[in-house]
Amino acid sequence: MEYLRVNTLKISPKELRDRLEAKGIVLQDTYLDYMFKIVESPYSPGCTQEYLFGYYYLQSISSTVPPLVLNPSSEDMVLDMCAAPGGKTTHMAQLMDNQGIIVANDLHRERLRSLSSNVHRLSIKNVLILNMDALKLDRHLVYYDKILLDAPCTGNPVKGRNREITKKDIEYCSRRQKRMLDIGLNILKVGGELVYSTCSQEVEENEEVVQYILDRRDDVQLLDVSDFIEGAKGINIKEGGIKGTLRIHPPDEPFFIAKFRKVK
Repeated sequence: MEYLRVNTLKISPKELRDRLEAKGIVLQDTYLDYMFKIVESPYSPGCTQEYLFGYYYLQSISSTVPPLVLNPSSEDMVLDMCAAPGGKTTHMAQLMDNQGIIVANDLHRERLRSLSSNVHRLSIKNVLILNMDALKLDRHLVYYDKILLDAPCTGNPVKGRNREITKKDIEYCSRRQKRMLDIGLNILKVGGELVYSTCSQEVEENEEVVQYILDRRDDVQLLDVSDFIEGAKGINIKEGGIKGTLRIHPPDEPFFIAKFRKVK
């Protein structure tokens, strides 16, 4: 299944739909008025003039959920800890109406090319790109109103894997995710909010990471975001293994989402 997110900073959903349907692309509504499922296309949706003009971004519908749960505003200073290739970064910029500040960080310099390309193609103006190890972000005295940590993970078969994942891989990712989440909470302002997400289905990378933080820290609270389920029509989304968290299940791309607030 392929979806497109309309870049409402440059075009309205209706105008884009009219343009694409005139080219023979069949679109279907989703739970977001600016997100369409591509039912049929005579050619690759990444080869149209409209795509090159930055009128839309191709992404899974599941990956729209973490930015919406974070809900950044035009007044916020936001950190995207692992930002490339930029789907969630540019979605947040859209939610912020191209105002405020987003620091989009990624460790891998080669992945920053796609992030930078997407930021420019979509005419995003409030993003600063940073090339840094997320595990070192707390070495700088910069604090954020909102943080998105879409953590590196073992992935899932729906998204595609190029090799078999072992127990050792899962344990390595879980340890790294716990450290990343801990560091993200360190640089979150008091009263600020952080969304943790992965596209893994493994408990060790999801509920176990959340429980580790709740057991270790007394300066954060887990927020209940289960009310999001009611509005996410058409997505196979349910409450996660910890009350208040979310899990998206196949046939949609699997995701886990949890939201924290720093209380002291």
